[in-house]
Amino acid sequence: MAIQVPKSAQFRACIYPSSDKKGFVAHCLELDLIGEGKTPQKAIVELIEAIEIQIKACDNPSQFFFFAPESVWQMYKKAQDAGRVVLRRIVNNAYRQSTTYGYVPNFEKVAASNAVPKQYVQVE
Repeated sequence: MAIQVPKSAQFRACIYPSSDKKGFVAHCLELDLIGEGKTPQKAIVELIEAIEIQIKACDNPSQFFFFAPESVWQMYKKAQDAGRVVLRRIVNNAYRQSTTYGYVPNFEKVAASNAVPKQYVQVE
């Protein structure tokens, strides 16, 4: 049985290059879940789908929330302080491309590390 996540719940994500530098990772800070893709948009799509799978797999809210490692929080904080957020159109396109049929997470902010190219980022 899936847990119930309030529609008002908001999540934060940090985008950074994958370890092989051939793509990107979208890392949800509150859930320690990741999505990987060749573009930030595809990484967000994969993250949305990972969140839905996690919701369906959990039958207890205590199984759902696991915070990302401190290093990811620090990367997010630096990106946020620099005002580096992923372009809203990229996030919106990821929502449209996801194949989820249940809960769609509400991302409060998707920050981008300094290593993410400028074409994907707006500076607030």
